[in-house]
Amino acid sequence: MVHPSSAAHHVVVLFLILTNLLQCSDAFTTTTTLPPHSNSIITSSTINTRNNHHDIVSTIILHSSSNDNNDGDGDDDNNIVEIFYDDFAGPIGDVVVSSSSSSQLSSSAAAAALQTNQDQLQKQKQANKEEEEELPEFIDNESSSNNNNNNKEQQLISIPLPKQSSSTQKTTTTTTTIDLTGALSREFSLGRDLLLSDYAGSLGFDQVTDWQYYTTDLSTGKREDRSANPFDPNQPSRTRSRSGRMVRLFRGEFTGRIGNLLRSRGLDSRVILKEFAVDNDEDDDMLLNLAMDEQRSLAKLQSNWLQGYCMTAAASNAQQLLEQLENGEWNEAAQRRYVDGLTDTPTTVDDEHLVTLLECTSSKKAPFTSILGQLNLNDYYDDEDMDPNEWYKSLGVKPPKPGSIWVVYDYHGLSTASSYAVPLIIQQSKLPPKRGIFGNIVQAPPLPPFRERGRYMIRGVLKGMLQSIATAHAADLVHRSIGKNSFILSSVGQDKREATSPYAVVVERLRVVLSDWGFSRDIEEAVLEKEFSGRCRMFGVPSLSSYEYQTAASYEDSVRMENSAYQFAKAEDLHACGFVFLSMLFTTLANPATLSAPLPATDDDTLQRLFSEIFGKDVDELREYYANEDVWSEVVALLDMEERAGWDLLGKLLLAR
Repeated sequence: MVHPSSAAHHVVVLFLILTNLLQCSDAFTTTTTLPPHSNSIITSSTINTRNNHHDIVSTIILHSSSNDNNDGDGDDDNNIVEIFYDDFAGPIGDVVVSSSSSSQLSSSAAAAALQTNQDQLQKQKQANKEEEEELPEFIDNESSSNNNNNNKEQQLISIPLPKQSSSTQKTTTTTTTIDLTGALSREFSLGRDLLLSDYAGSLGFDQVTDWQYYTTDLSTGKREDRSANPFDPNQPSRTRSRSGRMVRLFRGEFTGRIGNLLRSRGLDSRVILKEFAVDNDEDDDMLLNLAMDEQRSLAKLQSNWLQGYCMTAAASNAQQLLEQLENGEWNEAAQRRYVDGLTDTPTTVDDEHLVTLLECTSSKKAPFTSILGQLNLNDYYDDEDMDPNEWYKSLGVKPPKPGSIWVVYDYHGLSTASSYAVPLIIQQSKLPPKRGIFGNIVQAPPLPPFRERGRYMIRGVLKGMLQSIATAHAADLVHRSIGKNSFILSSVGQDKREATSPYAVVVERLRVVLSDWGFSRDIEEAVLEKEFSGRCRMFGVPSLSSYEYQTAASYEDSVRMENSAYQFAKAEDLHACGFVFLSMLFTTLANPATLSAPLPATDDDTLQRLFSEIFGKDVDELREYYANEDVWSEVVALLDMEERAGWDLLGKLLLAR
């Protein structure tokens, strides 16, 4: 038997539900079942549906008996609550549930509950109205579309986002990396875009520390710098610590449409990949920072270079190419590449961009390694049927770990200036023997004349090194880790080893490429680092953190000191390049009497010690040292030409900082 007051309440409930159903013609309903034996009041607050511009107020009161004597007597529909949903905002209002301890609600309690709910609705309506004033204008594209043409399909509604403040926009612009070619957002798929051919080796790095010694006057406390004793092993001027193998190198090749397109244009479809491998140790953060710094620097460098190419090229499509780069078309296509590959959508646009980039850098012999993108190995990691031993069987090394960064570069071979810094007579002896038409061993041809080999070294190798550094400095980048392994000596042909052959003398076929940009920085960032300030102090250059700069007497003085710091940062690259070339000259062009004849040491540390400590940075004394060795007589004569022009150039590089 149902209590009279309870029956009256059910009538009120049904009336209110019907009222809401009539008012909410655009709403849809879901049913939610409440647990039995609960007495609840559910109230939905007011919202504004902006597409129809009218308010919807829905109040739902549910009563279900919790009396044990009435278990199973009530209608099952009493336990059903209908909650209305707005098309965009989800549930209409907040659902508030409050429990009552009585088994039944009197009419006065219901009236009080209704009054309370009405008060809450009025307060919520006022709060929503205040909040609405702060929201951006709602652009109703649907209404305008229906007014213009009732037969058009319903359009999406766009909600403008709040605009950034000017200070926020300025900060974002400052920290954004310049990447017009899409190299930082392009991801290749293993198998679909490229294949790994073989394992090429590994890379580490040396940390070089230059030591400074000084004495302190006990009476005045003044510090005076002094030189280290070159014959005292306890006073080294430079120490070197070597890291482990942190970066693995792999050779790969583009496949599919992009590979066919490159080969049809006469371009090299091979690539080199660097795996910055994480091993879950303390060096992981440093390694990932190296990967990101290298990618950012190369993206900026090749964007800057490609802009200059488009501005100076005589081709008719150069201006169109420049507009595509600056309008972000290359970036948009690069961002879609990986997803398009997953959905079997053609990547024709990005393929054309990649081919255009490689055509430009190849034809003009860009003096840097071009970054093409990253290799995404998610398909490999997600493949449950993949056997890790297959990776080892195919490439001879352990499979990669998740979290490693794979960067894809264009291919220039693996012959560096370090591998070329060997006497040519020794290089010749290591070549495989040639055989005649009947299989007999034929004597190898003699080495080219020294004059041709010297021309190849000066006008080819040295000029290419200086051009690569100048290109980086023009883009406001400093390399900061230049060594013999930083320069790749490549060829314009398919056989990249041609450039380091002992018979190579054709300068036009040589391409010098500067690589390994992990320690590079934008020059404005480099001059602010603490280590750079310490080196500036060693050489008497005011850094931007020095007391002299902070207390500059005038604006002109501060600008002069800033320029000095920038020039010193660039001079460090030239200084390192000077020792690289000095080492190459007196090894590659050396003429030992026999293959087993010992050659004096020409490594970087030995040359630094000779020039800076033994000879006091005197180029003339350095020349006398080399002139006293017969093995270097021809090299000294080469540098003595044109009134010792070669020694003058070497002196400017060695004394750049």
